[in-house]
Amino acid sequence: VLNGHGGNSFKQMIRELGAIFTEMFICQIDFYRVLDQTRFFDNPDDHAGEMETSVMMHVEPDLVLPLDEAGDGSAKTFAVRGLREGWVWAERHWREVTESTGVGDPSKATAEKGARYLDALTSQIGSFLVDLAEADLDALYE
Repeated sequence: VLNGHGGNSFKQMIRELGAIFTEMFICQIDFYRVLDQTRFFDNPDDHAGEMETSVMMHVEPDLVLPLDEAGDGSAKTFAVRGLREGWVWAERHWREVTESTGVGDPSKATAEKGARYLDALTSQIGSFLVDLAEADLDALYE
């Protein structure tokens, strides 16, 4: 399962399918965790910041408004420590968190950064898929 949204978790679904299809190997890739964003972007982000905006500028530039119309990515954080530190998860109420729903500064986004990131991302995921295809699924542990 290739996941592109931080609010998604397919673990329970994968566990349930694994119990039914015991001969099938099922895994989840969170694309935004594959690479260290700091290798490509000045401002690692969370939602509609430099990374996501750069990717969209490369893939579908007509869907991206001019950057001077974008918000600055400032956002409020949770008041409760566990939620703020990220070891507890709850849905964010975007209208209370940020003016623009962006959590990350998109001002330095470019299509070129998006292209470099997607190239490295697809190479890394492709390498994993080759490794997985060549793996002995009966001997996954060392």
